[in-house]
Amino acid sequence: MKITYKTLLIGVATVLFMGGCHSNASKAPVESSVAKDTIANVQLYDLQRNTANLYDEISKNKLTVIDFWASWCGPCRMEAPNLIEIYNDYKDKGLGFVGISLDGEYKKWTEGIEQLQLPWPQYSDLRQWDDTLARMYNIESIPHTIIVNSKGEILAQGLRGDELRHFIDTQL
Repeated sequence: MKITYKTLLIGVATVLFMGGCHSNASKAPVESSVAKDTIANVQLYDLQRNTANLYDEISKNKLTVIDFWASWCGPCRMEAPNLIEIYNDYKDKGLGFVGISLDGEYKKWTEGIEQLQLPWPQYSDLRQWDDTLARMYNIESIPHTIIVNSKGEILAQGLRGDELRHFIDTQL
């Protein structure tokens, strides 16, 4: 069977679109004293490399979508316009977003934010798949979302596209 460049390209695009970017490492999740139905209150690093408290962002909103992504992740980049549209449609009704990047390089991370025009707070410890929050919640594929209420209680995970929009619409 002869595989053409076009066939190979279609196959790769299908895998990327249907799935996500996956971790190559199989590391044990970081142990946490926080219940798995509540998001951990971790220290994050913002674009200026200052520390920030995750709960400070979460407490500002009725619902917060925590979006795990990376600038190098094709499916994350494809999902970004949908997330921006949802954010714009619901931000005045109590929806917030927090981006957690699994990038490893500061410049690529900030360029990704600029290219995608992500309007919500962005954080990264630049440790890629070793990101504390990603390991704590065993995030092995991105894009990945965790939706929490203002108390940090996890309401849903892994929603994208129309499923995410429908969930937010029913909650707000």
